Amino acid sequence: MVEDLINGGSLRYAIHQRLQEASEGIRRWPQGGFLDGNVFDLGRLIPAMALPKEHVEAVAEDAANCVKAAAERLESGLPQKAQNEVGVLMRQQTLLSGLHTTALMWLNAMLVQQRLFLQESPAVKAGPLTTCTDLSDQIRVWKDILAENWRSIFKPAVQALELARQHSPAAAQEAIRVLTQAVESIETAPLGMHMNVGAELYPKLSDDRKEAAAFYTQSATAELLAALTIRRRDLTADQWAGDVFANHRLADLACGTGTLLRAGYRRIEALHNHSNTQLGKDSKNGGGVLHVSAMERGIVGADVSPNAAHLTASSLAAIGQGDAYGDTQIGWVEVGRDTGLTGSLEYLATAEIADLFGEWAGTSAGRDDNSLSLFVPDASITWILMNPPYSRTRGGQSTFDIAGLGEQERKACQRRWKRLTKKEPVNNIAGMAPSFLALARRKVRPGGRIGFVLPLTAAFVDSWAVTREMILRDFKDVTAIAVAGGKALGDTALSADTGMEEMLLVGTRRSREPSVSEPRVRCVTLHQAFTRVGEAGELARTVKRAVAGMTSSSRLAPVMAGAEEVGQALLYAPPTADGTWMPLGVTRMDLALAADALTRGQLVGLGSLTEPIDLPVAMTQLDQVFTVGPTHDLIGHPAGGDGRGAFAFHAVTKRDDADGELRSLWDAQSRKQRRLVIQPTHKAFGFIGDLNKLQIRMYKFRGTLHYARNMRWTSQALLAATTANNVMGGRSWTTLKHRDARVRSVGALWINSIFGLVTHWTQGQRQQTGRAPIQIGGLRRIPCPLFDALDDRALDAAGAAFAQLRNRTLRPACQAHADPARQAIDEAVVKILGLPEAALPFAADLRLLWGRDPSVHGGNQQAVALLDAEQGSQGEA
Repeated sequence: MVEDLINGGSLRYAIHQRLQEASEGIRRWPQGGFLDGNVFDLGRLIPAMALPKEHVEAVAEDAANCVKAAAERLESGLPQKAQNEVGVLMRQQTLLSGLHTTALMWLNAMLVQQRLFLQESPAVKAGPLTTCTDLSDQIRVWKDILAENWRSIFKPAVQALELARQHSPAAAQEAIRVLTQAVESIETAPLGMHMNVGAELYPKLSDDRKEAAAFYTQSATAELLAALTIRRRDLTADQWAGDVFANHRLADLACGTGTLLRAGYRRIEALHNHSNTQLGKDSKNGGGVLHVSAMERGIVGADVSPNAAHLTASSLAAIGQGDAYGDTQIGWVEVGRDTGLTGSLEYLATAEIADLFGEWAGTSAGRDDNSLSLFVPDASITWILMNPPYSRTRGGQSTFDIAGLGEQERKACQRRWKRLTKKEPVNNIAGMAPSFLALARRKVRPGGRIGFVLPLTAAFVDSWAVTREMILRDFKDVTAIAVAGGKALGDTALSADTGMEEMLLVGTRRSREPSVSEPRVRCVTLHQAFTRVGEAGELARTVKRAVAGMTSSSRLAPVMAGAEEVGQALLYAPPTADGTWMPLGVTRMDLALAADALTRGQLVGLGSLTEPIDLPVAMTQLDQVFTVGPTHDLIGHPAGGDGRGAFAFHAVTKRDDADGELRSLWDAQSRKQRRLVIQPTHKAFGFIGDLNKLQIRMYKFRGTLHYARNMRWTSQALLAATTANNVMGGRSWTTLKHRDARVRSVGALWINSIFGLVTHWTQGQRQQTGRAPIQIGGLRRIPCPLFDALDDRALDAAGAAFAQLRNRTLRPACQAHADPARQAIDEAVVKILGLPEAALPFAADLRLLWGRDPSVHGGNQQAVALLDAEQGSQGEA
């Protein structure tokens, strides 16, 4: 049996875990059945599950409070000059952040000291931490360790402690005393080897992460991504058992505090130990070699924050058992200055970037003893894990909005960034994240793997289209993973503090030969968020099993944990290489298949529909039928706004104001806009005499049919609206022009039918549940029937149906399944298009299934109550 287990024999197991308080009971995962794995999988699962996320966070909160208290002691005890000096030393831009960082680095040094003592490292010549009774003892112990190694950890800690002692021994001593309490709390938890100061505490203390859109990866997210990206089959058993980092490198060029690098390193270490055991080798001795190799050349990390990069280096060092190492490949790269340095994005133009740690901590991260640089040649990395900054210029925020950068520096960075990405497959409107994907494409070797955390908009937004095309062209085995709408926000988000839906992206770099296969992406939706590191590792294995067997003829697969379905997967080929990845985030993939077929002109796969129904006219895209109007940036701005566009508007306050020239359908007003024909919301004012050229141009784009560009399924009833007179569009509405009023009528009916709602849903963004905004470029490409191909009989019928339905009051779109007016519109569309009677029950099934998706109902209480009632009536039937 032992031999069988060592050789990878199968085990079946489940988790029974007592929750934080005994009164809360026992949780079983999976709820039914058992997980399938081997003894090594079980060996990684048990310690991870023994430290519940809630337990780690509680201890982290206490430790963070100790750091804050220590910083307060320094602030009250140190004179202003000393505070300034400490702030400069810590490379922070505000005094409070400088003192917080000082306390955090002292705590980090104390934890590393304690670990080295417990590992019986000869570098620690004194006893455990609590025996350091005064500052002199503490400084002496740190200098002893510093003389041996760990310069990037202990040199800045010693410098800061000596500086603080010089100005106020009492304040420094009191700060160290408070931090000692934090170390004791962590060690007695026991979390000593599992609590990471950078990952757990730095995000709680950092002031500028939201401004820079630099969100820190949750530990469970890092575990899942590392396990999906770094596969056993990437190397042979002999390669895993040897010095992996002699020929392979793991990198994160926006490393933050190193959460992804630690997860990747632990994954490699586990595969290394597993292979050694199977081959009968001593993995413990090999582990020491592996750690030194990892620290000196195998793990590459870079960040624009010196403190974050420092914590990355120290946390990676702590994984080893006190093994000494030389210079690292963890660096602090510069952003700003007059030349507009862009941090790691400079690697788009060079293989070598200066490492500022050489100035700060006296440690090099270069290729030889004399180099102070990080060397990352193209096609040199085997595994890249990254959660890049999402920052973009929009809504009062801008790229390179980093603490300490002046306006001129920031603009210089933006200019430099545009030059660096000019020939890369990125659209800078999408922000900085696509640039890091382009960077990974360049640095990963053929056959190497990338794993990214990205905003969910990457799968849908028009500005990401060129990046999606690049991914499917240059990578294979592409897998995108999301959590069902609204289930991964707040404490359960993939990244801390984002407040947005996110996704994971994994893929293998193709060889240099062009791909001849059809571009495809494996879209995986998990039903619930994952917050426990142990479960994340198991989820990775279940996802890999689900996607492994998918083929063109077998595209759909459940993601099973035991007998419990935890997600669904679909092998998806977008209609165009840069098209949206529509199934991502959809809870039920049969809905995704039906929606995808609808965009291609077929009704398939739901309810009693046994044979596909082809639409009698070909599908095209919206801008092939209608002239799509301009954005609101050209049309104008509300009075008192930023002055963009042709006109200044103010709200229509009286019904009489709705009539006349220079009117606009600007706002979405969900309570008023419930019928197919609505009133304009704004009028222009302050114009005397002739209009200028831009105003004349916008005036010519007036129309009576308008498309909702910022659709909220949970409150808005209309995806398309009409006005009695020609008006301009606005922020929420885009004008669609066509010379034939009957085509405009059938367009309004189709767009507001379940067919039009679902078609829009396949193209719109899903960054926030219950919403589906779309950019103008995406709106132009929305699939729709070629209405011009309908004969006069059908078009006349459309005009008559519109006249009959124009005054019906509609419910919010998410309640389409319970809306008689929506049902009447669906019936009218079926008749106008000449579809058979079988299309009516299909439409009913589609309304109900679509309404059940969290991305649509968004937790809307009334919509959920109606769905529950519908489900109850079906159960009785």
